[in-house]
Amino acid sequence: MEQKNPSSAGEPDIKMAPGAEEAGMAVMLAEMIKTNLKNKPERLKDFNKLKGTIWITAGDADVDMTMDFDRGSLKVSSGKVGRPMLQISTDSTTLMSLANINIKFGMPNYFDETGRMVVKKLMKKELKIKGMFTHIMALTYMTKIMSVN
Repeated sequence: MEQKNPSSAGEPDIKMAPGAEEAGMAVMLAEMIKTNLKNKPERLKDFNKLKGTIWITAGDADVDMTMDFDRGSLKVSSGKVGRPMLQISTDSTTLMSLANINIKFGMPNYFDETGRMVVKKLMKKELKIKGMFTHIMALTYMTKIMSVN
């Protein structure tokens, strides 16, 4: 049985599935996560805790991708793969805004301008996150590793 090697202070284990290299959003988000983990190595512990599949779609750009986290590794695929624990559906502008959520005291801050915008979009159903209550910690870890702040 293959032993998982959680990422440490080195490069996080992030791979693109065959065909995902052609999906611009998938490549961009994978690179953003890799850069964030490199610039903020304290977030590697959150990356190493994530286990499960997250599907993201931006309807206006007609793109979707799946991120399969396995405690220290990430495989990014084009399209919807498997049975995601979290399903995030929004427009491409909102999706990129999620990367600007501030992290305060180790948690996403939903009380500043960017955080309030996210909450407002959730309330207006312009941002849908299926599984956000049953997998709140996975959503928190994901938000932290995606945030550039």
